[in-house]
Order: sequence, then structure tokens, then C-alpha cells
Amino acid sequence: MSDFPSSVLVTCAGGAQGSAIVQACRAAGATVRLLLRKGSPDPFGDGVNIVRGDLADADRVGLACLGVDAVALTLPLNAGPKEILRYGRNMIDAALAADVKLMVFNASGHVSRHSGTALMEAKVELIDRLKASGLPSIVLKPTLYMSNIAAPWSAPAIVHRGVFAYPLPSDFRTSWISWEDMAAYVVEAMRRPELAGASLDIGGPEALTGQQIGDVLSDIVGRQVQYYPVPLADFATGLTAMLGKEAAEQVAANYAWVHRQRSILFAVDLADTIGMLPIKPTSFADWAKAQDWPALAGTERAA
Repeated sequence: MSDFPSSVLVTCAGGAQGSAIVQACRAAGATVRLLLRKGSPDPFGDGVNIVRGDLADADRVGLACLGVDAVALTLPLNAGPKEILRYGRNMIDAALAADVKLMVFNASGHVSRHSGTALMEAKVELIDRLKASGLPSIVLKPTLYMSNIAAPWSAPAIVHRGVFAYPLPSDFRTSWISWEDMAAYVVEAMRRPELAGASLDIGGPEALTGQQIGDVLSDIVGRQVQYYPVPLADFATGLTAMLGKEAAEQVAANYAWVHRQRSILFAVDLADTIGMLPIKPTSFADWAKAQDWPALAGTERAA
């Protein structure tokens, strides 16, 4: 195992995933540089180095990569297939030119070949390009984030109506993961450049059905919580209001593909992964107990 890189570039640091990675890299002792859009707030203050720019701007991405040992790449959640490939290409080219020693790509979700969905196929193409580039890289593919359950569109129904709603079939078992554990996996991957070329599924320590999640929440919020598998048509309608029609259709297509797979698609066997990245992920119950559910149910904030 190598020492942690002395300097790390983190993308999408203003979002929840990137922010968790920044905090984990700082805790590991690295000097952290952020690529932040012009005009976006700096959520970290002193202690980080900021390059203002956009992943679409190859020159600014190149500047951000100069002098760093490693890159933690996360792409914007609203990036479409063309943006995924453009942003990824810019980062790969810049990292190669700057002689970056390792890139850890947080794919922000499950990735399978031959899905036929535009978003997933773009990520497959990007991962292939990354591996073919010669840049040492490790790909991490988290399952679903626990924070989705505490989001403004989920928490009020759980607390006030006793309903946990999500667009997965009732029999699907999912190894939900926290943002903090995803970031811990990123940090551990950066300690292990010898794993370059690996592509790993990461998740929490147990695979739970929707109703099993509801049962855990019942004990915490003090009322019976039932699982409701949201129909895909309703899910797409809700996404359209948040993301716009095109982005909503692409995300909904991903979930439609998921529905056609085996119910253990998101049930990650962590034995091999933990052998390479020795992280002890948080159980859903422990994560849920740490949340302020009354506040989440009454606060309209972005998750």
C-alpha cells in the first residue's frame, strides 16, 4: 500500500458526492484542489485550492490538473451522454498531459455493458477510453445512495404518511451506500495505485428489499412504514419536473433497464472488494439512526 497522494484534484466538489470526497481527502492529509464553476459558492473556505472553470473547458481542466498527483473524477448528475464523453475526454487528456499518477473515477451508479441506455453506454465508452489511454485508473461503481431515502421527495412521505416510495420492484435487494462510505472507498483506492485497471462495485454491508428498509425506518420514525414501488411512468413524470424532459427520459430509461434485470443486480458481494479496499461500510440502520427525520421531513433542501 502506498502513501496517500500529497495533492488531489476533486471535480463536482459543490455537489454532495464531491463534497464528501473533498472532506475525506483532506482528512487523509492531502492538499485538495477543486474545479468549481465560475460564480458557484466555495463550500470549504480556507484549506483548499480553487480553479474556476467547467469540465467542458479543456484549458481550465488542464490548468486544474497541473501539479496534482491524483484526480477524483465525479461527473455532474445532470450530464447527458454527450457531456459525459466530452467531460471525460477533457479530463483524461489533461491528466495525461500533466503526468497525473492516478485517476479514481466515481461512476455515480451501476454500469453494465449492452444496456442499450444512452447514459450507461456513454459511461461504458468513457471507462473503455480511460483504460485504453494509459492513464492509471480505478473505477468505482456505487449502488444507490442512502441519501435518496432522506431527500425532500422521500422523507416527508416516510415521516408523515408512513410510506417509503422508490422506483424499484418490491423484491429487489439493494446494498445501499452512504456518501461518506463512497468517499472512503475513493480515498482507499488512492492509497492503492497497484489496483490500476480495476473496476469495482461498491455498496453497503447488507442487501435489503424495500420493505426491509421500511421496517428499519419504522423503528426509527415511530410509525409503520410501508414500501411503495413507484411505477416508472410516475417516476418519469416527477423527474421531468426536476430535470427537464430529455434528462428525465434518459434516467427513466436506465431504471426501465434495471427493472428487466435480476433482483440481485444491486446486491453487492463485498468480499472481493473489501479484500482490495478494506473499508467497513455503514449499515443502513446506523445511517438512518443518525438522520434528523423530523427536520428532513419539514425542510425543502437539495439532498
